[in-house]
Amino acid sequence: KLVQSLGVDAVRLRVWVNPQNGWCNQDDLLVKARRAKHLGMRLLIDFHYSDTWADPGQQNKPAAWSTLSFSELKAAVASHTTSVLQLLKDNGIQPEWVQVGNETGNGMLWEDGKASVNMANYAALNNAGYDAVKAILPNSKVIVHLQNGQDNSLFRWLFDGLKNNGGKWDVI
Repeated sequence: KLVQSLGVDAVRLRVWVNPQNGWCNQDDLLVKARRAKHLGMRLLIDFHYSDTWADPGQQNKPAAWSTLSFSELKAAVASHTTSVLQLLKDNGIQPEWVQVGNETGNGMLWEDGKASVNMANYAALNNAGYDAVKAILPNSKVIVHLQNGQDNSLFRWLFDGLKNNGGKWDVI
C-alpha cells in the first residue's frame, strides 16, 4: 500500500522458467499477481525465458531447453507462455501488458535467437510468445522490451529487423 500512496498504480512482475529455489517461477508469480490484483493494481508480466536474469549481456536458455531444436524451442516459448498466462487467467488475473523477453536488444534465447546472428530466428521466437499471449489474453498488449532507450540506432536496427522478418508487437 505504500507505493499506492505515492501514486503507483501498476506492477511489473518477472517470471523465469525453472529458477533455483522457486523464486520468480510461475507459482511465485501467482502469489505476487494475486497481491497486485487484491490491491487493484494494473499488471505487467515480464517473461525472461531463462532460469535466471536475462539482460543485454546474457540471454541464456533455460537448462531444460538447452538441447532443443529451433522448432522445439519455439514450441517451448509458446507452451511456457501459455501455461503461465492460463494459470493467471484461471485465477481471475488479467495482465494489461505482457513482455515477451527482457532487454532483448540483441534477441533472446542465445545462440538460436541472437538477433545479430539471425534476426529471423529472433522474430520467430518473439512471435511464438506473441501468439501465445494473444491466444490466452487477446486484449493484453504485448511488449518488446530492450535496453538503452536513448539509442535510436539500436531501436531502428532491432525494430526494422523484426518488421522485415514478420515480427509482431503492440508496445515498445
